[in-house]
Order: sequence, then structure tokens, then C-alpha cells
Amino acid sequence: MTASPFSFRPLLIGAIAVALLSQGGCAWTRSKLGMDADYENSVQNRPLEVPPGLDLPSTAGAVTVPEVTANPNVAAPVAGVPSSTASGVAVAGIDSFTIDDTVDSAWRRLGLALAKIDGVTLGDRAQLLNSYEVTYQGTAMLIRAEAVGEQTRVVALGANGQPLTTGPGPQLLALLKARLG
Repeated sequence: MTASPFSFRPLLIGAIAVALLSQGGCAWTRSKLGMDADYENSVQNRPLEVPPGLDLPSTAGAVTVPEVTANPNVAAPVAGVPSSTASGVAVAGIDSFTIDDTVDSAWRRLGLALAKIDGVTLGDRAQLLNSYEVTYQGTAMLIRAEAVGEQTRVVALGANGQPLTTGPGPQLLALLKARLG
């Protein structure tokens, strides 16, 4: 006698139902019998607590302003009067100056003048940017010629791209102004 395929179908459905119910039954019986896992209550699973003071970086020495001391070898600058360092006299600083010349001609004249000033170390030259990279009194800077109408403005820029208003930059500009007129 051959069995029809329809007689196995209810038996197959029943076997699948029992298998599915038995898979979910383990967790159900464990929690009903009080057999929870020990790792669920362990101390290591608590969230990490950061001690106070370690959640932000220290900023104690971030904004210290250095003390300014007067240099006995440098005379006080006289406003608007650049002086020469050739005679050992200090140079009054300026932040920029203008030349009655084209930018290309002023750039060439700047290169010649920078080469003749004691203490100036010429670095890279960029004619497209009309600038010279120089080091003067240990400070690296960019001497740049910019067109301002029919004149040329000469400025010393620091590493951050901002004009230098104190230190060796303005002193070098005063020397350049004295040489270029």
C-alpha cells in the first residue's frame, strides 16, 4: 500500500512546530527556574567612569605671555624716522611702505636691496607672487610686493600670513625703505 503525500503534511507541520517551540523554550525555562547567568550581574559590565579632571586636557600652561625685557643694545625707535644699523644705531620699525614703481620692477629692486643688507639670508624667490622668503635676526618671513593703484606696497608677512608689526620684520622693512626710497 502506498501512502499519499497528503498524510505526511500534518506530521511534517507538527514536527516543525515542536522544533521551533523547543528552541525558545530553553530561555523560558531557565528564567522560570532562577538559573540566570552569573556574568549578567558581574562588576565588569558597569559603564566606565572617568575620574574628575581627566575628561578634558590640561590648559594650565596654554596661554602664558612671556615677559618683555628691554634690550640695552637697541635704542627706542623714533616714530617715522628709520635709522641705519650700519653705524650700530637701532632701526625704527614700520609695518609697510610704498614705492612709486611697478610691481615687477619693485620686486627686482627688493631682491637687490635684500642681498646687500647685513644679516639677511635669502631663501626662495617667487616672481609670480612677487615675494622673497628671507630670514632676518633669526625670524623667517616673506617680503612681498603688492600693487596698490600705480604704486607698489612692500610688506613683511609672518608664518601665519599676517603682516608683522613687531620684531625684526618692521626693522627690515625700515632698512628696505631707506635703501629704496
